[in-house]
Amino acid sequence: MALAPREMDVLACVAAGATNTSAAAALGVRPETVKGYLRSAMRKLGAHTRLEAVVAARRAGLLP
Repeated sequence: MALAPREMDVLACVAAGATNTSAAAALGVRPETVKGYLRSAMRKLGAHTRLEAVVAARRAGLLP
């Protein structure tokens, strides 16, 4: 379940409460790009929602 560095960046923003738009602004990408990274990370983590993805990443020790 290795996540790409950018997927980790997006998850960290989401964990901090960022919307796709604000995460995109912080990372210097488009909101659609954030959605793609988040969708990919969710698939790898077996999550169906943003919250599930953050919880799964924390349980896996990928996020503090």
